Amino acid sequence: MPACRRSVGVALALVCLAGCKRKHVPVDAVPELGFPTCGDAGSDEVGALAAQGTLRAGPFSAEKNVIERFELRRTSCGYTFHSRQEWPLAIADVEVRYDASLTPLWAWKRMTIAGSRRADGNADIRRYELRTGDVFIKRRDADGQVTLEKLLPGGRMNVPTGARAGALVGPGRGIITAWLQRAKLPVGGKTQELVLDFRDLFESLEEGTLERVPDLYEPSLRRWVRAYTFFGQETVFADDRDVVIADLAGMRPDESLTTPEPPPLPTYGGPDPLHTP
Repeated sequence: MPACRRSVGVALALVCLAGCKRKHVPVDAVPELGFPTCGDAGSDEVGALAAQGTLRAGPFSAEKNVIERFELRRTSCGYTFHSRQEWPLAIADVEVRYDASLTPLWAWKRMTIAGSRRADGNADIRRYELRTGDVFIKRRDADGQVTLEKLLPGGRMNVPTGARAGALVGPGRGIITAWLQRAKLPVGGKTQELVLDFRDLFESLEEGTLERVPDLYEPSLRRWVRAYTFFGQETVFADDRDVVIADLAGMRPDESLTTPEPPPLPTYGGPDPLHTP
């Protein structure tokens, strides 16, 4: 489901604000640890391709004309994830840095408006710093205003003191690949992690369960797939390398669809995680 769809509507935003405000605590400063790099490798290290995919809204998807491209690369000190999700109303560019065990260290997101006439696409840019154990957010909104926050754990389950985020959920489905490959679950296996979910206008940080349910035959793909649920309500399908290839909501591999891809949307200068926000 596109991140923007989950956040559209003033009423929804007001409800979320009422419930989430106490979890987003304004701070005077956030850790400035610099752009994550692998020592001498620098910020330009490309790394070896570990996973990639192009997912599109299939014929049974409630959301139309959604396309997502993602890749996960192994670097000399961990992993780097990139994705771009395009939807007729909004675009999400994401970069994440993980350590060698696929524990998230740092994340970056840029949301732009597909029909914007501004050179920057009315960009809302956010950086998530996780290397200190806590989650700090630095945001620059479309008006250029910068805000600094600390995100506190919430949800129905008590989070152990000192727990750090072990998984991320962001725009699109490809990012779940890192969680699957970190967990390495057998059929019937479950794991709980403190999860940073940064799909919505208001992020959440809470304990989330990932479960591998029995493999199933997916007729639309004409193949057996691994099936995983997370948060008890969302389901993704993966191949035998635990790379996400589809979901229950109707996203499918690009190569499995006969319909043409939607026309590309503006890049608005391209993502720049190194220098923004």
